[in-house]
This record gives sequence, C-alpha cells and structure tokens, in this order.
Amino acid sequence: MNKISAFFLTVFLGLYFSVAAQIDVYQDDIISLLNCNGTIQKYDFEYEKTLVSLRVRVAAKDTPNSFWEKFREGKKESIKELISILAFAYRKNYSYPEIKELLNYCNAQEQIENEKEVTNEELKIIEVYNTSKIAKTVLAKKEVLASDVKSIVDEWKRELFVKGLGAMVKAGYTK
Repeated sequence: MNKISAFFLTVFLGLYFSVAAQIDVYQDDIISLLNCNGTIQKYDFEYEKTLVSLRVRVAAKDTPNSFWEKFREGKKESIKELISILAFAYRKNYSYPEIKELLNYCNAQEQIENEKEVTNEELKIIEVYNTSKIAKTVLAKKEVLASDVKSIVDEWKRELFVKGLGAMVKAGYTK
C-alpha cells in the first residue's frame, strides 16, 4: 500500500509542479508581450502626465524639483506593478497559445521596426498573422480587453494621484 501511495504522491506532485511552472511561464509571456507592444512607454507617459496634473492643480509654486525627482523614483516600480495587473486582463481574454502567437508577432514586428536583419521566418509570421485566427480573435476581443484595461489604468492613475497628493500634503507643498 505504501508503494502505491508513494507512486500517486509522486505523480500528483509532478503534475502540480508542471502546472505551476506553466502558469508562471504564461504570466511571464504576457508581461513580455506587454513590454514588446509599447505598454511601458505608454504608461511612462501617463505617469508623467499625472505629475503634471499634480503640479498644475495642487502643488505650491515653490515646490522644489527634488520633491518631483523623489516621487519619480517610484515610477519604474509603479509601472511594473501596473503591467503585472494588466497581465490578468490579458489572461482573462487570451489563452496561453494565443499569447504565444501574439508575442511571436510582436517580436517579429519589433525586428522590422528596429530595422535589424529580419529572417524569412519573421516575415512569414507577420504575413500569416494578418489572415490568421488569432487576428480575428484579437479583433473580436478588442473592446472587452480595452474596457478591462481602461478600468485597471483608471484605478492606477487615481491611486498615483492620491499618493502624490498625500506626499505633497505631508511635505507641505500644496497651494
């Protein structure tokens, strides 16, 4: 009986770790896709827009640049957290094989945009993508994904603004 129990325990743990590792790869690939498709640059700009809004609407005229620089120190981490949360919206809307296809397409597009040597395989990926099932899936899920992303980003920007406002009040730099 102990040999059978050990066998089932071994099989169960093997399956568990295999699935757990696959989930991590799925999340990593979504984050890679978001890094590839310009998401970081877009939200870097949104972070800066929020700082401008704080400067114009709330900050005292004598708020030193050192305050803004200190606040910017958290930008990279804040955007990284946003990307991790956005990954769940993509996970909700796309299967892992679909994410892999999108990532391959994005990487091929990036090669072309950077004018690096493009392989025939990358050109074929782009050519096939335009008429593929995944392109139709992206189009079909575009509005739902956009709605999910908008909700997440709006909450992130609201939290960022409140965090900045709190830091300004605490430092005494409000109008």
